[in-house]
Amino acid sequence: MSSQSPQGILDIILQENEGKFGIICLNCLIVRTRFKELENFVATDRIPIPDDKSLTKLDYLDHISIHFYNKYNNIAELQNIYPTCLAFIADMLFRDEKIKKYLSRFDFIAKSELIDVFADYCADLGIDVYDTSNIDESKYNLDLYLIKKKPFLRTEAVLVRTGPEMTEEEYKNTFYLLNEASKIAAWTVFVTTPKGVYHIGLQRLISDMEKLNVWFYVVDPIHQRVLGITKGKKSKDHDTEIRDAYIKKLPREPIRAQSRLAKLSNYEFSESESYNPKRFVMYEILPKDEALEKEKSLIRKPRYRTVFRTILIIDKISGVPLIDYSREDLNIDQELVSGFLSAMDSFVSEISGAEGMDEIKYKGFYIHAVYGQWVKLALFLSEPAKKGLKERLAYFLLDFEERYSDEINKYLETSRTTYFDSEKIITDIKDILDI
Repeated sequence: MSSQSPQGILDIILQENEGKFGIICLNCLIVRTRFKELENFVATDRIPIPDDKSLTKLDYLDHISIHFYNKYNNIAELQNIYPTCLAFIADMLFRDEKIKKYLSRFDFIAKSELIDVFADYCADLGIDVYDTSNIDESKYNLDLYLIKKKPFLRTEAVLVRTGPEMTEEEYKNTFYLLNEASKIAAWTVFVTTPKGVYHIGLQRLISDMEKLNVWFYVVDPIHQRVLGITKGKKSKDHDTEIRDAYIKKLPREPIRAQSRLAKLSNYEFSESESYNPKRFVMYEILPKDEALEKEKSLIRKPRYRTVFRTILIIDKISGVPLIDYSREDLNIDQELVSGFLSAMDSFVSEISGAEGMDEIKYKGFYIHAVYGQWVKLALFLSEPAKKGLKERLAYFLLDFEERYSDEINKYLETSRTTYFDSEKIITDIKDILDI
């Protein structure tokens, strides 16, 4: 056991990353973890915690950090496996599947929203951003194409990947696509998220992007920042004829034109802190006061709150509502909801002739529905659903059936909806749908 004071140990851990920028903030992870999950974690790992009901989540992180610091410094084998104590603390946390699930907060649920954030950032740099999703070019398969015409023509091919897309197989394919993209643009760009970096590894990504001469960015949705990790070099394989042929296939209008009147992006970017790979590390722990201040400064109005009205989670077979949630500040007519439930399946068959529908208008509402294995969801909105919200709804459906599989099975056996913790599920709805 270390003879140092608890605060002395915490100071040593903080000093590990002094002058560096962490991709994943462990304070942010713990703040989003439920108290019950933290209590189970410390009990499983036999971490001594004071019997004090006033402990905050960041107090829990202090005790967890001190416990694993002592373990790391007393076992030489651990020092051979992990380059830093902080890496060891993070790995111990992520061995707990319930805590590891909160890595999803370091990602974009909707890929379209990640693309929008990066497009805004590019427009603020005076770059026109083109959507390439409708270009039938599997050889390149870009997500965006960037053009800046003054003072000289600059073209950039962009590939964007969310965390779930960063599997080993998909990453190898992305590496190939980045290599091919160097033929149709002067520069190539790769954009991912902190969770995407976690899946592949920061040092591996830095090494690969430097080999390919790629501009490498990480877009962090928690701190709302764009991190420039590596600085690309002009492609040696650039072919102006192939480039010009590709440009002719682009849409006539960009999805973002260079912004002249106002800054589009809400995300921070620091040129002075970017493009020095040695300054970036996988994990960081911030001083408690700084972590709390950052959390407060990032409180914002949910993206889709103004259009959201009601969501129904419904038993797919019987049509029984399992959970319903409406905006608290609006009076939603329950008879309208009940009427929709009665007519839902007939609406589906009329519109699509199959199980599942895109969107319908019903008594002044736009209703988007998705079907899973056991449940179906109906989302009531005041205007048509944007692409990002549709992606979030599809994600929530998969997450709900996976996370609450035990409750679903108990309900199927007994027909009792009381197994579902509505308060917990509504918290998930607000978080994932950003309402």
